[in-house]
Amino acid sequence: MLQQSGEPLKFSDVFEAAGVSRGSAYRIYIGIDDLLQDIATEWVNNFVDYLRDGELDEQPENWTTLSDYIVRRGAEYWATTADTLRVLPRVRSNAPDSYRLAVKAMSQCIADIFAQYFVVPDVPNWAHKLGFFTEICDITFADSVRTEGCISESRLSEARTLARTYLAMHLPRWLPAKQQAS
Repeated sequence: MLQQSGEPLKFSDVFEAAGVSRGSAYRIYIGIDDLLQDIATEWVNNFVDYLRDGELDEQPENWTTLSDYIVRRGAEYWATTADTLRVLPRVRSNAPDSYRLAVKAMSQCIADIFAQYFVVPDVPNWAHKLGFFTEICDITFADSVRTEGCISESRLSEARTLARTYLAMHLPRWLPAKQQAS
């Protein structure tokens, strides 16, 4: 898929390169968009695993420190999966349920990370807001890779600032720390 050099990708190119018969390919996928949406779903699910596998060494000082950590983890994952991201479409409004569930799991994962370290007030649609938080980062990272070829420190800083600013519209300046079990 990466070898197409900007030429439109046809489903037949993919299943022929994979050594899969036409009939088998169409039994699994309706076409190229269906395949790409499946890859996008897998990418999001893997990102959730990546976030869950990371751990802070100590209690973050405040929620902005935790936000910065999540943004940095996102940038690291983005950087290691940049080739996959080059072939993924922007998600259609009629994305399959599997993709919507993956995005919901990602938002919930981030909500769980916040709840692990802080007493988060009742924020209406909190997980949904965290989904938009990740979208802010995604847009910043995509633009950075497209224009600079990588996620530069200045663009990482930009993503951190945008993410903090967005969360500051929904969170109080200070959140009480959760008592960690020893």
